[in-house]
Amino acid sequence: MNGSLLAVFDRICIINLPERTDRRRAVTRELANQGLAVDGQRVRFTAATRPAEAGDFPSIGARGCFMSHLQTLQQAQQDGVQRLLVLEDDVMFGHAMARAALSLGEVISVPGWHLAYPGHCLDAQPGPLRWLRSDEPLVCAHCYAVSGAALPLLIKHLQACLERRSGHPLGSPMHYDGALSLLRQQRPDLVTLVASRSLAGQRSSRSDIIGPSWLDRWSLPGMAPLARGLRNQWRRLADSL
Repeated sequence: MNGSLLAVFDRICIINLPERTDRRRAVTRELANQGLAVDGQRVRFTAATRPAEAGDFPSIGARGCFMSHLQTLQQAQQDGVQRLLVLEDDVMFGHAMARAALSLGEVISVPGWHLAYPGHCLDAQPGPLRWLRSDEPLVCAHCYAVSGAALPLLIKHLQACLERRSGHPLGSPMHYDGALSLLRQQRPDLVTLVASRSLAGQRSSRSDIIGPSWLDRWSLPGMAPLARGLRNQWRRLADSL
């Protein structure tokens, strides 16, 4: 593998529901295009959970997402991982990922940061690709990194959210990306970095969190996957422009 940003992580985890073999195949291809093979050790799938009920969460999918990320972080802490990259199985790397400056990886390879978002939904910033510090809320958690120093605090926060009643100001059962942003709001000393231009988006596919989209409900049989494939090709083309 080349000296890209992805090379500096001790572990790369892909959260995937075992029955979503379509996403498993697609994200395996994404990683292969970046020179990465799923070896079950450094690059591994982690089995997502699908609870029987939503509880105090917005939906069953939101609860499963929250618990899956929490379990991934707990395992990384147990194993002593110092630089963890977490991917959701609908991640789609942009062309810029392969060209990501070595300096991005150099920043991540040393202490001084807590959370980093190579992939996000913020507007691209002009100038060379670089890390920017962010204090604003960040939606989506399809491609983010956690330092070993931040793992205990993050896990403690998430566990506390599970124990509180819905709507508690310090955090309660909620969407996972919202829980991350809430912690960052409460702890402004946590250093959060975002790539000046997102290096990874989300591949269009049937969602297990929000349920069937209008494509699934109204398109002819077999048309939804085709439409999503065309949408993903357009996104890659737009990224390369």
